[in-house]
Amino acid sequence: MEKLNVAVVGAGIYGRNHLNAYKWNPNANLVAVCDMNEEVAKKAGKEYEVKFYTNMDEMLQTEDIDVVSIATPDPYHKEPVLTAIKYKKDVLVEKPLATTSADAYEIIDAANEAGVRVMVDYHKRWDPASIAVKNKLNDEASGKPVRGYMRMDNIYDVAENWLKWSANSSPVHFVGTHCYDLIRWYMGCEVTEVYAIGHKGILQSKGIDTYDSITANLTFENGCTWTVENAWILPNGFPKADDGCTEILCENTMIRIDSQKRGVEFFDDKKQYTPNICFMLSNNGRLRGFGIDPLDDFIDCIQNNKPFIANLKDGLEAELIAEAVHKSADTHEIVKIGRR
Repeated sequence: MEKLNVAVVGAGIYGRNHLNAYKWNPNANLVAVCDMNEEVAKKAGKEYEVKFYTNMDEMLQTEDIDVVSIATPDPYHKEPVLTAIKYKKDVLVEKPLATTSADAYEIIDAANEAGVRVMVDYHKRWDPASIAVKNKLNDEASGKPVRGYMRMDNIYDVAENWLKWSANSSPVHFVGTHCYDLIRWYMGCEVTEVYAIGHKGILQSKGIDTYDSITANLTFENGCTWTVENAWILPNGFPKADDGCTEILCENTMIRIDSQKRGVEFFDDKKQYTPNICFMLSNNGRLRGFGIDPLDDFIDCIQNNKPFIANLKDGLEAELIAEAVHKSADTHEIVKIGRR
């Protein structure tokens, strides 16, 4: 089987993980990297020994590329995805698919018209803990799910220092979208309505005009209700950059996940660290973990014409929920989710 020629668009924090994954994948041939920042693109190209570009059209017109992997910042996925589709390239895009439902629908229409496949990297679906929960919920002995709770938060540094674009995003689009996708996957049905309450002021006082925290109540078609909490104002002294937990009450079963309990703790004279060794871990230069698994699966699915674990519909539905959460938090009203 011939290797797939891969180009990566976006060479920032997460784009470098894409580059590493495809460089090591035996069924991929990393051809090029593109980033609007020439210095960033040049550095990535040198490190991974591939051609670098600052213009995506030029790259796709010049190089023999089969698939495009997009890791641009969350608010800026639409244009590179549509550009890849224009050249009839299959695409993997980081979550969220888009930050408005209108953009998500535009991507879906373009992909369908071009006959192009698009996968969305909702990597939480590859987390062994999530898979164990999904399997338990699929077990009839667990009974029907009655209620659920999920929380994913980040430390201050994420919004203040790591992301230059946090004012153009929110906890909803940065981590909440993971929650919405994962819960949909668990439930096997869709959200019908949303009620959300948000808090602003802390990050605004630091010059970042976005929500500090948002709490959303989701009602699903199966009658199960979920409370979802997302924030990016955890103290920077927290043991790791993010924190989360899940609880699901079913007729006959109680399920609980604590993301801090991954089996490894480090201590020094400053603080305690609890690295998520299941997410991403370097082993002699090669990244492993459920943060990399979707990228490898993307190559396998394209080569062998397999269905994606997270596809365009999943990306759309997560954005419909996110959009409803923002609208509800802004208006203080229940928002029913409409679909075209």
